[in-house]
Amino acid sequence: MSDQWEYRFTTILANPATMDDEVNSMLSAWTAEGWEPVNHAAMGDRDGIPGFFSFLFKRRIPWSSSAQARSGW
Repeated sequence: MSDQWEYRFTTILANPATMDDEVNSMLSAWTAEGWEPVNHAAMGDRDGIPGFFSFLFKRRIPWSSSAQARSGW
């Protein structure tokens, strides 16, 4: 059987002065836990500066773990 995927969304509100560092830090933390970024969206505030970032992440769940979850282990 093939592996399963688990998906999670996360959103951050970044300070315009430090948004690159905040986004990079968040991405580093998620990828260190085995998550892969799949997609993202940025929403600007009234001045047009992006401040809200939403990310979709996925990670592989080995078939043995997903089979155990279905069987109630």
